[in-house]
Amino acid sequence: MGISIDVDPANPGQFFACCGLMELADRLWPGAEGWFERGAGPFRIRPIRDVPDSSTQTLLNEITRCSLSNTMTSSQLQRRDELGTMTKTVREAHPSLEAEKKVLDAMWREAPIVLGEPFSVRIDWFVDGPGDGKTFKTWAGQQSVVDIAHGLKDLIEVHSTSPEKCLWQLGSSDCVPFYFDSDIGSTSSDLDVGFAVDPLRNTGLSVRVRPLLELGAFVGLQRFRPMRVGAKNEYLFSTWSEPLLPEIAAPVVSGCIGSLRARSFSFALLYRTKYLKSFLPATPMTRSL
Repeated sequence: MGISIDVDPANPGQFFACCGLMELADRLWPGAEGWFERGAGPFRIRPIRDVPDSSTQTLLNEITRCSLSNTMTSSQLQRRDELGTMTKTVREAHPSLEAEKKVLDAMWREAPIVLGEPFSVRIDWFVDGPGDGKTFKTWAGQQSVVDIAHGLKDLIEVHSTSPEKCLWQLGSSDCVPFYFDSDIGSTSSDLDVGFAVDPLRNTGLSVRVRPLLELGAFVGLQRFRPMRVGAKNEYLFSTWSEPLLPEIAAPVVSGCIGSLRARSFSFALLYRTKYLKSFLPATPMTRSL
């Protein structure tokens, strides 16, 4: 059967969401291939082996049903809850308790994310470590990545739109997106993006987001990365037009396998504040990489 998704590759969020959905499809149906038809879309995914139902709806059902957590242990989570039930006055009377809670709160905000069965994928590109991943961290340090991811996952509606339009599905919520969607990243106001997530959750503020786009791009950036151009705030990514497995497509995206590239695009990050970023729209490249 296979999957066909309408995509605008000039929206970096949609591009990396396609990469993320291919990653999840490959874990659901080992050996799934993806490609951009004619190099620009629609984006297609198909298993290389026969499976009973390789539809978009099946993939979305598994995404909405799978567990989403971080890498904190059950004992760490329990201890954080215990400390949270204490009053601040009690904790401040015992400085070690207040210090312990701050450490566990930081772990809750910053720890890698895990999508459970049937995907079993760890997402940690945004933490300190080798590579350029942390460059694309769009949220501030006081924002909780697991809370953002949970909010987006809860907004995904499997039956609300045609399968081909799944990346265009809009949801309205008080959750704050990652701002990978360039259609909203360059038009956001200070009110909806300028502060930490947690204070905004209790204000009744409603934000229009594309949840599958945002969550899919978050997953996609684990394996698929754009290439930085010099020291500038400019990044390149490339589509491909023949069926490829994720491990082959990833170096094509970053320009390492030029012979398989179809179209290349350039985009920049918008620095909304010192700590908050968003993806800006991409433009097709007319020169060679």
